[in-house]
Amino acid sequence: MIDPELQRFMAKRMQAKNVELASSHVSLLSHPAEIAGLILEAAGYQA
Repeated sequence: MIDPELQRFMAKRMQAKNVELASSHVSLLSHPAEIAGLILEAAGYQA
């Protein structure tokens, strides 16, 4: 696991979009809509 502060630093340095959710390690299951939205946005999907 990457330290959250290091992950934030690396995301900022590469100008990446990131989302922080209050979740356990299974955010894909507990926040599926938010995760799917981020993936669709990254893929360039426009509704």
